[in-house]
This record gives sequence, structure tokens and C-alpha cells, in this order.
Amino acid sequence: MEITGILRRKAGFSLVEITVSLVIGAIGLLALAGVLVYTMQSNRYATDVSIATALARQKIEQIKLTDYNYVVTQTESQLDQNGRVDSGGGKYTRVTTVTANQAGPNTKSIDVTVYFSTDLADTVKKAVVSTIIYP
Repeated sequence: MEITGILRRKAGFSLVEITVSLVIGAIGLLALAGVLVYTMQSNRYATDVSIATALARQKIEQIKLTDYNYVVTQTESQLDQNGRVDSGGGKYTRVTTVTANQAGPNTKSIDVTVYFSTDLADTVKKAVVSTIIYP
């Protein structure tokens, strides 16, 4: 039996079939890459919201340990994720707003808002934590 006869009888893939399968695979990989980018952006945003909420809660705890008469409105800029001022330009700004007698006599309503912007968009996001204190 000749080798050429054996080779002719074997079935295989044509160049067109291989090209079509490669194109379909490439389209699938591109779709998967889009999902991956979206997932990474969502995870980054969730991390930023968690850090901003933790910074707001941290400030509320500091206020609860402060004497009632010394709780005032203030703004802290360029904070890092630990609540320390970052000379390199932290991405978080914490604004503490104190309103007297809003919830009742001899009370102070405290709103701590932490602003941040994501690297992927110019819009500013925020996390807000509120409490009421009394002497």
C-alpha cells in the first residue's frame, strides 16, 4: 500500500474550517475581556465605597469620644485609606457637618460625608454616615 493512498483517505479540517473556528473563538475571548474589565471596575468601586464608609464611621467614633461642646463642623482633605493626610494627594475628603438642636433640645445631629472620585470617571461619589449626640 502506498503512502499517498493512505493520506488521501484520512479526513481532516480544511483551512476555511480552522479560520472560522478561530474567528468564533476570538469573538468569545473579546466578550470575556469586556466582562473582565467591567468586573474589575465594579470591584474597585466597591472597595472605594467600603473605605469611604469606614472613614466616615471612624470619624463618628472619634466624635463620640469628644466632649459635646467641642464637636464642630470641619473638613479634612487629601486623606488616604487609613484616614491620615497624604501629602501625595489622598483621594478622600471627609466633611463633618454639625447641626444643633435639629433632633431635639440639647442635641447635635452629625453627618459625616466622605467624597471620592474613581480613577475611571470624573464624577464624585460619596458615602454618608449620620448620628445624633447629646451631652
